[in-house]
Amino acid sequence: MSPEIPQPAIALQALVAEHGLVRVALALAALIARRRPPPRRYDADLSDRIRRDIGLVPRPESRKYWDL
Repeated sequence: MSPEIPQPAIALQALVAEHGLVRVALALAALIARRRPPPRRYDADLSDRIRRDIGLVPRPESRKYWDL
């Protein structure tokens, strides 16, 4: 939202006036149909440096091929 358009209803009216009701409705329907859940974050996504900085213990080292 920009400061020039104070209310969502006014912004929606401006979109409909500029692009037409059908195009705005189709764009909204496409957005709803495409909605996906946000990707999950796992502890493994954090590097050991970041983990140390926020107070987490480092990840355990993976097994070496000669230990298999």
